[in-house]
Amino acid sequence: MTTSTTCLQCGEPLIGYRRHARFCSPAHRAAYQRASIANKNPRVRFLRRRPCDRAAESAGYVSIVPDTRFPGMYRLKRTDGTLSDMVNITRAKDALASDRPSPA
Repeated sequence: MTTSTTCLQCGEPLIGYRRHARFCSPAHRAAYQRASIANKNPRVRFLRRRPCDRAAESAGYVSIVPDTRFPGMYRLKRTDGTLSDMVNITRAKDALASDRPSPA
């Protein structure tokens, strides 16, 4: 069964190729991918922090408290009494140390 689709890069007919073929050669496939990547925005690989409207998050952390539900997990207590998301003890210590001013 032959199909008469065309190559997405050069437009030549794909007669005699497999049914799902979209390109007539690996070079045309690579060229098409390079062109399509250049035209798109780069993909975001890391999560971005949500914008914060609360002033409490910028107020700073006071202490590390263990989570009541999950053993081995901790939360950071803010100056207004609210708690942060769960973190392990290493991340909690780092966040608490980076939030406090260094002794001069």
